[in-house]
Amino acid sequence: MLESNMDNNNTRKIALLNELTEILKAREPMDYSEINPALNPNVDIEYITSLDEKKEAEVKALQQAWEQLEELLFNDLQITLQEKKQLETYLGQKLKEEKQKNKNRARSRTQVWRPHE
Repeated sequence: MLESNMDNNNTRKIALLNELTEILKAREPMDYSEINPALNPNVDIEYITSLDEKKEAEVKALQQAWEQLEELLFNDLQITLQEKKQLETYLGQKLKEEKQKNKNRARSRTQVWRPHE
């Protein structure tokens, strides 16, 4: 179940990245001189309005895809940090055990057996 959920999350992330890529491919930089009424007095309100509506749709699409991707990646980050912390805990336990074993070995090598002292 967990692996299936991870696969679904990864599939969703790839879909979002593809969506963002398509939005960015279609995105055209603004030529402000074309639409600036001071530079181009022939530009009309309808044209600027249509460009503004297109830009608004682009902003919403980018923002929505970004927020969804961010949420999925944040969850991955939280899980990965938790896994790393657990690994550090296990490593600390193993190092402690190893240190204790070495201490016990050193102690057993230095002890001399003497019968009936």
